[in-house]
Amino acid sequence: MTFIKNHWFGLLLSLVVGFFMLVFALVLFSPREDLHSRGFIPCTEEMAYNMLGCNENKAWCMLKEVVNNTFCDIGVIADGVAAWHKGEQPRPWSNYFFTPELPVDEQMEDELVQEYYENNPDLAGEMNRLKKLNKELENGTE
Repeated sequence: MTFIKNHWFGLLLSLVVGFFMLVFALVLFSPREDLHSRGFIPCTEEMAYNMLGCNENKAWCMLKEVVNNTFCDIGVIADGVAAWHKGEQPRPWSNYFFTPELPVDEQMEDELVQEYYENNPDLAGEMNRLKKLNKELENGTE
């Protein structure tokens, strides 16, 4: 008990820092792109939009937006725990750790790649030419 009396501030500070590091790690490893904008994505989009509007006192404005984003992220985590507790989702982290649905049209992507290869038939030769030009620039010769 005397340990807690002597080190209460350090313990409290460690708990707060540990909590925010946990939130940081959850946001870091969650999907960043999704067709339905689930998880932490709306918080991040709102932060980015609000940061663009910071014109006066930019440092304080951006710091305020980062703090607001952190509280928004904590709200997403709390919503997940509440939904899990109510039985609306199978796990507490299901609302921010999920398999993202990405808006990719594979046929269009294949067409773009094919068009690139048609426009650049000799990629290896072009790379060799660029390497040769780079060496010439480094050596100072023409």
